[in-house]
Amino acid sequence: MVHADAPLRHEVWYGMDVPYSQSVVAFGGPVMFTAGILASAVGNAMARQKAARMAESQWRLHGENQTMLTNHRVLAFADGRWLTWAHQSVMELWAAPRESTFVMVFSGIDPLRLTGPGAPWFAVALAFILYGPRFLAERPEFQCMDLMPPQPGQSLGAGEERRERG
Repeated sequence: MVHADAPLRHEVWYGMDVPYSQSVVAFGGPVMFTAGILASAVGNAMARQKAARMAESQWRLHGENQTMLTNHRVLAFADGRWLTWAHQSVMELWAAPRESTFVMVFSGIDPLRLTGPGAPWFAVALAFILYGPRFLAERPEFQCMDLMPPQPGQSLGAGEERRERG
């Protein structure tokens, strides 16, 4: 059963190997030769630092993809194929509904951050599937969404009453 279906921005947290090349340019007399060696050393150090920054673990964009939430998994159609993340491999769910984002931390694979207008409700539905209604009621990040249904005996406002009937 599909509980949600919307385009979401996908980012994955990981580091990577970034190659860089070193070069040495030195020619001419002693002064020119020394200047060339120094300039090459500075250029190589800058290239090494840039490669190190690019290699660090960070959120890396994997595009905006049509994403679905089912009873058993999150699915996304990306680069002409379906990607899947099983609920049973989710170790943690970090929701930030006000920022329209949530993060799933998995066992054995890199964390996934999903962002977009549909992300808050994806997070609510996923939290409900993974942890149940009590989790939603107890977690402060979900309080901004007014998720709790009216309690027995609680009166509804006129606008709420009309919506409930319709």
